[in-house]
Amino acid sequence: MKNDVNHDADLTLLARRWGATAVPFGLVNAQDWLETPATQSAWSALTQAAALRSVLLLSGPNGVGKSALAGRWLRQLDPRLYHPLCLTQATLSGTGILSALATRLGKPVSFRRERTLQFLEEGFAQLERRIPVLLLDEAQNLSSASLEEVRLLLGLNLPAQPTFALILLGDEYLLSTLKLRHQRALYSRLARHVPLPVWTPTECGQYLLRGLDAVGLSPGALEPAASELLASASGGVPRSLCLLARAAWIQAATQPTQRITPEHVQAAIQTVPCVPGLLQPPSAPAAELHP
Repeated sequence: MKNDVNHDADLTLLARRWGATAVPFGLVNAQDWLETPATQSAWSALTQAAALRSVLLLSGPNGVGKSALAGRWLRQLDPRLYHPLCLTQATLSGTGILSALATRLGKPVSFRRERTLQFLEEGFAQLERRIPVLLLDEAQNLSSASLEEVRLLLGLNLPAQPTFALILLGDEYLLSTLKLRHQRALYSRLARHVPLPVWTPTECGQYLLRGLDAVGLSPGALEPAASELLASASGGVPRSLCLLARAAWIQAATQPTQRITPEHVQAAIQTVPCVPGLLQPPSAPAAELHP
């Protein structure tokens, strides 16, 4: 714990030497968030899915910002109209999902499945006109039985409309998985699929400039060649870009300089394990396993 405190103090001191208000490059603060046409389209699709109580799949590679986008969207939902229910533990069994939902609805959990279903029905009924919005993060890791349990809940006691809106967040291969025979029932309920792509080089550059501006640094603190190298090495994946840019800044801040250069980015690449832009593409035999 003491080492963590000292490390935080060292980073704060480095930021002050640069004239920065904090360590630059993060994806958690509102001022660091980058709106792109893809995220704006996804935001609109999420809002429509909630209002219509439909099923939406938001997919994309790891680190592309699915959870960050969905989390921001959930937090802005009007509590007078919607009741968010977010499950981030994709290892839950079907019974675990029922129990977790009952708890989030303020209901007790029973060892008897039929009793828990009764509690869930009561909980949904008490929401009255508010629309429940169930979001399942990392949905590709949920078992077939768990996903089927969620699908069955959509028609709890055969209401006139789905019991809740369902948002699935998952990797890009989740759509293909849902097409398999044992998931066809859920696949047939998908009202929309929204793929979230990686950032373009231009969007990567915009994020980097915004990250500098958010902590009071000028664009001149990052050399154009370093910006291009960061965009290329990250493969346009926002999480990787954030980690690489932050590591490059630390490399620069520990030296007597006020600029991030390509040399600092090269040093950062050696310290950050996952560099998507430098990874080898999958071999042909592996790709053939998932036609």
